[in-house]
This record gives sequence, structure tokens and C-alpha cells, in this order.
Amino acid sequence: MATGSLRLRVTDLLDEPVEGALNIGFAPAGNSPGGTAMEASLQIAGETDIVVEGVQCRPGPGTLYTVRVNTRNFRPYAFFQLMVEQKANTPSESPIRLMVKPKRVTDIAAPAFPALDAPLRRFLDSAGMQALEPADRDLMGLQGAALYDKLGPLRKACLLNIFAKASHASADRCFGFLHWLVTLHRDRCFCSVDPGMPEFLRRSERFKSAPATLHAPLSGYLLEDSFKSKDAHANLQVTFMRNKRTGELAADVDLDEASGVEHGFEVIRNAATQGRTNPYVMRELLLLFDPVEKVLDPRYRFVFG
Repeated sequence: MATGSLRLRVTDLLDEPVEGALNIGFAPAGNSPGGTAMEASLQIAGETDIVVEGVQCRPGPGTLYTVRVNTRNFRPYAFFQLMVEQKANTPSESPIRLMVKPKRVTDIAAPAFPALDAPLRRFLDSAGMQALEPADRDLMGLQGAALYDKLGPLRKACLLNIFAKASHASADRCFGFLHWLVTLHRDRCFCSVDPGMPEFLRRSERFKSAPATLHAPLSGYLLEDSFKSKDAHANLQVTFMRNKRTGELAADVDLDEASGVEHGFEVIRNAATQGRTNPYVMRELLLLFDPVEKVLDPRYRFVFG
């Protein structure tokens, strides 16, 4: 019986090991002859390089397999692989970077307040928190480190996601136009903004106009223009609103995916739960903007239960 081996590098999107049980399934693709279905199970404890031995294949031309990588905390990943005898076969898709299953995340490990970038600290130091809904009341009256420490994992992840994107060149580094935080949810923030921000985004080659129909204004405000960054995914959308009495300008700032991201055989979309997108999926989409350099890393890590 002819056999070959498969050499894999499997990581998360930060190129770090995926701890725990890892299952790699092999199924002959279509009518590709000479193979047989099999599964290899490994226990990962810090390593990223994996070798699966004894994969049956046709002598000479080899056998085309569908390979599926499964682990408890991350989404499955599938790819085609030609297995050739007496060879350490390596996939063209390497490393295999796995995206998180958001329901498996119980907490995040994020930078402490003093370690945040100065613009984000200033944004939090000047916060004037309002309660748009009952879940916002725990943040009323808080600023700076006290506010940051009270956010909890989902709201903190959202804040760090928005800061990473809005501070990057792909969003024309527009975070500097955001003055102070008003409300923070798991999928967006409302904040006071510089009066020159709408014209800045209107002239920016990185943004385009966008509908504001899914955005509700703050109480006492009227919706104005909305703009979205021109990315394939992980778009920053800024929807402006103006106070009917004072003329003060505010914005609803959120991140969204556009058409989804290919991940193995899947197309990943940031599906909404109770009308709100999941910031953990959005972190993964930000990292996939540049999976090698990771220029949109929001600087937090997942903690699993």
C-alpha cells in the first residue's frame, strides 16, 4: 500500500498555537482513486508544526483529498490536498490559520489602561457617558481607567476594534476626529466628533457615502450623512447626527463586514445576534485584512472556557 505524509502548520490568526484536541480528517475528493477516508487526532500543547503519517494514496500520480481541520475553539477549515507517496506533502495554503468560534470565548486578555495608546486614553478620559438603554447604566458617570475597567469583554473588544481600524491608513486615520465617548455597545460607539469630520470623509479617497437607514440617532439628534470605508471587509462606518437644539455634531461609529471572507471552503460573515454583530468575529476580520503583517491587530487575546 502506497502512503504519504502531510506536513501542516496550524495556528490561530495571530500565528499562535491552537491548544487542545485537533482532528484532521481525510476524504478522497470526488472520484480520485487510491485513497481511503481516515482521521488523525492530536493533542496540541504549544506546537504549531504537525505531521500526519500513513495517508494512503495511489502510486505515482497520487490521490486528491479533501482535508478538514477541526478543533474545539475554532471554526473548521477545509482544503484540497494532493497526497503523493513517499513524500512529506505540504499544502499550498500554509499556515492554516483558524478563525475563532465566538461562542467559545469567555473573556479577553486586553492591555491595561496605562498601556493603551495616548489617543484612546484621552478619548476615555473625556467620556460623558449616557444611557441609551438599561444595559448602559453601569457606565454612567465613569471616565478613564474606571470606565475602561468596567466595560466587560464584549464592549472592550468593540472599543479596541474600532480604535485599531479608525487609527489605520485604510480609514484615513480618522480617529483623531473623535472627541469623547458618549455610549458604547458591543457593536458600535456613539461619540462627539469634530465639526470638520464630515467634509474630511467626503473628500477622502478611502471612504464612500453609505445609507444611514439602519442607524438610529441619539435622543434629540437628527441623522445626517453616513460614510463607509472602501474595504472588502472590516469596513468602518461613520454616521453623523446633529443636536436639534445646540447644533453639536455626534456620530455612530461601527464596524461591518461587506461580502464576507473566504476561510477554507466557507464564507465567513459577521452574523448578527439580537441585531448586533459580534466583536470577536470582527477582530478576526480585522486580522484577515493583512494576515501576514497583522496591521489591524486590536491587541487583545481570547480566553476560552
